[in-house]
Amino acid sequence: MVTEESGFRFGAFELHTASGRLFKHGARIKLQVKPLQILEILVAKPGELVTREELCGKLWPTGTFVDFESGLNTATNRLRGALGDSAEAPRYIETVPRLGYRFICPVTSIPRQTSALALPPAAPAPPSPARREVRRYRPLSLAAFVPVIALAFAYVHLHANAPRSQPSFRQLTFRAGIVDSARFIPASNQAAYTATAENEQPRTRLVPLDRASPRSVDFACGLLASVSRRGELALISRPSSKNEPSRLSRVSPGNGPAQTIAEGARDADWLPDGSGVALVRRSGANSLLEFPATHVVYNSRGWIDSVRVAPTGDRVAFFEHPVRDDDGGYLRTVDRQGHVTTLTHKWGSAAGLAWAPSGKEIWFSASESGSTLAVYAVSTNDRLRKISNSPFSLHLFDIAHNGRALISLEDTRVSMTAQLSGDAAARDVSHLDSSHVDAIARDGRFILFTEASSAVGAHYATYTLDQQTHKAVRLGVGRGLALSPDSKSALSIDPEDRGALTLTSLATGASRRISGGGFEYQWAKFLPDGNTLLVGGAYPLESLTISKQSLVGGTPVSLAGAPYMDYVEISPDGSKLIGVIGTRLQIFDMHSGQSQPFLPGERAAPVAWSADGANVFVATIGNKPDRILQVNLRSAKQEVWKTIAGPGLSVTSVVVAPEAGAFAYSTEFFLSRLYLVDGWS
Repeated sequence: MVTEESGFRFGAFELHTASGRLFKHGARIKLQVKPLQILEILVAKPGELVTREELCGKLWPTGTFVDFESGLNTATNRLRGALGDSAEAPRYIETVPRLGYRFICPVTSIPRQTSALALPPAAPAPPSPARREVRRYRPLSLAAFVPVIALAFAYVHLHANAPRSQPSFRQLTFRAGIVDSARFIPASNQAAYTATAENEQPRTRLVPLDRASPRSVDFACGLLASVSRRGELALISRPSSKNEPSRLSRVSPGNGPAQTIAEGARDADWLPDGSGVALVRRSGANSLLEFPATHVVYNSRGWIDSVRVAPTGDRVAFFEHPVRDDDGGYLRTVDRQGHVTTLTHKWGSAAGLAWAPSGKEIWFSASESGSTLAVYAVSTNDRLRKISNSPFSLHLFDIAHNGRALISLEDTRVSMTAQLSGDAAARDVSHLDSSHVDAIARDGRFILFTEASSAVGAHYATYTLDQQTHKAVRLGVGRGLALSPDSKSALSIDPEDRGALTLTSLATGASRRISGGGFEYQWAKFLPDGNTLLVGGAYPLESLTISKQSLVGGTPVSLAGAPYMDYVEISPDGSKLIGVIGTRLQIFDMHSGQSQPFLPGERAAPVAWSADGANVFVATIGNKPDRILQVNLRSAKQEVWKTIAGPGLSVTSVVVAPEAGAFAYSTEFFLSRLYLVDGWS
């Protein structure tokens, strides 16, 4: 009989074409029909361009009524998800903008083996050497197997029921606050960590590892980025002026004067020999990974964190988060020549990684959905395993040469507060444990929000909440983006499929997809006419842009002269935009094509315009107390419109309906404790 099906091998995968099954390291990967058909077409032509028209023609025969562009984008994204691939840094499927796709991973054919009935006759056995003892084969009776079976059963039973050593957790920090980072200090019995308490700047402290009652000692201001093998700390300090870049400094173990290494660094890690660092800097809307400093090896339109250099010094591992205000992401490595390897699929949430001492695995903390992180390990040849699971969120920071780990146990909740039209006061309107407000109706009657709890899965869920009913009504999967000017429709996006938007009628619940023909969306807003969208995003391999797009779909058209901005608000007449570039507010005039800074030096996010366009409402988030300011465009005069949030809470999003006096905001409660873990393997 046939022992192996014909098919293809690529990377860690095998595709068996006869049965339409995909395997990774021998384990079957479930794949829907259309993504499987795309894979079969692409692997049959490795290295060749397969046009979108060719794919659509084979996937949907003539006479099929379907949105080909949207269907192809969805199927391709699902295929990439199954392969752990991405459009931004492809390992398997490369997007050729506006043309099609190319399979870029080496492919080998699996030959069909001959049936056992057709095997050629066996060659005769060689003659026996002289005086060789001839043994006659005698089949064993069932009775002969009984002792063997009994011994095997006893071994398995004893092994399964033998007491197993459990990892031990030892608490190292006890003050209320957030542990931002932590590292072992080599050749010592100490660790360094950074913690932020309410209304305080980040402080880096030293803590002994083996005392019965660990007591932290203040070491320096700033955020701990890395510790070298010689015990030198790399600290990122916030500037004294908001117009100055952050500073990455070297601090010696003797606490001598700090030496500046680089400016503008957002994350960093020492090279193994301590001669330099790998770091992340922001350049316009993009994040640049430099390995070593000043040598750019990776450019991301999203954001990068958890940068860790391999013990061999030849690669750096990092998380890339493709959506600019979402912590879902991929674990990747890149070498000094810029060759990128994607080691995992996209996680719903990802934060914290470290190389195992062997250099053959990377340990990291992530979750498929929600914010409860577990610890995993992935080998450099893509083998994934779970290290630890817990009802608590575990954030991995470091692994020592002897296998000890530094982690934090985290308690996170995102709640939602609103004062809608007719409400006497603000009240908690949270739905589950991760409610993020997205938009508010102009008359302040209801809000659009996203529930990102693990209860709703990796695709999130979009809801509305009405002031009169006080009930959350689910619109569908995805993340809420905007409400139409007439408050009759809502716009959302599936975070696992950024190639299309979903428009949903609030009256009927009917929805339809809006495709950008390969455009990958970061955000979307309605222009005042209600028939046109303003969208932020890009085509694969192109720079981020702000574009206009018809509500019926079609190709987004770039807005001439507009710099890319996040957190965009549109003036009532549609002539101006205000948004954030980096950390600074900017206003863009669509008529003149000119942009100018707004409130220089102020860290704030725009949340609304007044109906007459004369004032902008901004939220000063992070500067306690959090406030909503009303700022006049001509005079720049500021007035406090509302003071929001209480102590111990961090505001994550704000929406305002100024004329109705209504508003809503989401706050994050985040508490963490540092632990030393022994016994993981």
